[in-house]
Amino acid sequence: MKKTMFLAICLLLVTTLIFSGCATEEGEGEVVEEEKMVIRVAEQVPNLITPGAWDGQAFSLNSSIYDYLIEMDANTGELVPALATEWDSPDGKVWTLKLRQGVTFHDGTDFTAEDVKFTLERTQDPDLGHLKAQDFQVIEKIETPDDYTVVITLTEAFPTFVYLFTDYNVAILSSDYDYGMLGESAPMGTGAFKLEELVPKESAMLVKNENYWDSGLPKADELLIYFVPDIDSSISLLEAGQVDIVPQISPIIANRFQGIEGFTIVSPYQESRFIALAADREPFNDNDVRLAFKYAMDPEFLANACQGVLGESIFYNETPIVNALAQYKEIPFRGQDIERSKELLAEAGYPDGLTVELYYASDHPYGTDIAQALKELAAPAGFDLDLQGFPRDIYLSQYWMDAPMSITGWGVRVDPSMLLMLAYHSEGPWNESHMADPEVDELIDKIRSELDPAVRQSHYDRLQEIFVERGTVINLQVPYLVATSTSVQDYRQPVTMLVQLKHAYIE
Repeated sequence: MKKTMFLAICLLLVTTLIFSGCATEEGEGEVVEEEKMVIRVAEQVPNLITPGAWDGQAFSLNSSIYDYLIEMDANTGELVPALATEWDSPDGKVWTLKLRQGVTFHDGTDFTAEDVKFTLERTQDPDLGHLKAQDFQVIEKIETPDDYTVVITLTEAFPTFVYLFTDYNVAILSSDYDYGMLGESAPMGTGAFKLEELVPKESAMLVKNENYWDSGLPKADELLIYFVPDIDSSISLLEAGQVDIVPQISPIIANRFQGIEGFTIVSPYQESRFIALAADREPFNDNDVRLAFKYAMDPEFLANACQGVLGESIFYNETPIVNALAQYKEIPFRGQDIERSKELLAEAGYPDGLTVELYYASDHPYGTDIAQALKELAAPAGFDLDLQGFPRDIYLSQYWMDAPMSITGWGVRVDPSMLLMLAYHSEGPWNESHMADPEVDELIDKIRSELDPAVRQSHYDRLQEIFVERGTVINLQVPYLVATSTSVQDYRQPVTMLVQLKHAYIE
């Protein structure tokens, strides 16, 4: 209640500011106020927001402040030019990028090839611990023959290298700005909106970048972003008309809004809920236990728990590759078999069952529903799941990456090798299941360097077979849901997860 009142007061103060100082005289004693177009968003409370250390929250904030070399068209899924206008490689090893001219950062400095070089070299800064460090280790050298050309030579062929530029942690930064000192308090890029004010963990005000390179954008004059700790408070703000957009809502909330005048539910893509089984600690260091857990699963039951229909709005498999991608291999589900599950547990030394702690973000859509469904499904086989739910910021900062079993929300990567390197290579920085399978590592490395699409797909096929045989993940794919006021038009958010609020406007 205090949080809601605080936000309402903030909104009142900001609204007062909007109308002050923008009056124009029209006749003696008469003042006509020019109303600004303001879009208000209720975001989750972010942790770190500096690109490179950004943990994937506060998408509305960062995707509005920063630009990327390449964007994805939210309607077609095609890669389209952004700060890079052209890219080409004759062999997958040497890549030439042509950059957009006439672009300036929010501090007035020019965007040039040096900024791209700086951004990419920054990924290898050992003091930073950049989350894309491993991906960009493949760079051998970066040359800037002129201010608007970048030539990147890799240590080996990497035919899908440019897809790395769509990752949200590869926002283009200024080589003249101190992000180590200012990245958390005064983020600055070339994006469609500039930061006016940031109250950490509370709110942010962004204003239109009048010098934005894309003519006619952004359409809104301001973005007001409120960081709200729970989804119920965010929805209360939406219902009260105090915000216009609430991302990452639950299906229960979505169903509640269906058919109610004044609100729209948008589902731009599906994302994954990875059920990770830690391979380096008991009990899941034994593949028999991992298989036993998988045999206890019923995908239709899980889909129903997520308020969806299996094969329509919910998808299920035992690999990190989502069903919608071309690289996905259809492998028949093993089928629920409680007796086989019990047999495997007994063979692993647990004839009387076992207790496992399951960690998850209790306030993240689907998290609690999936956790409770897993507990119910696994109990007949002998698994007693001790549910450990925490608010998402606490889960990510204190328990994620160090849990015997966990549920984590993952966005889809356009090129699956990006996700594989991040989460399933033995050296991946977000390897939550602690997988260290030499054959998996070898296949991931081959996938990244293989030029022949058919051969590359054969590697993807074998990789997915291994995950079914001895993998560490169950992949439940659920709709990403956004609630908006019907006044919000042209809301765009491709599978890169980077919401494109520069196109949105209030009707």
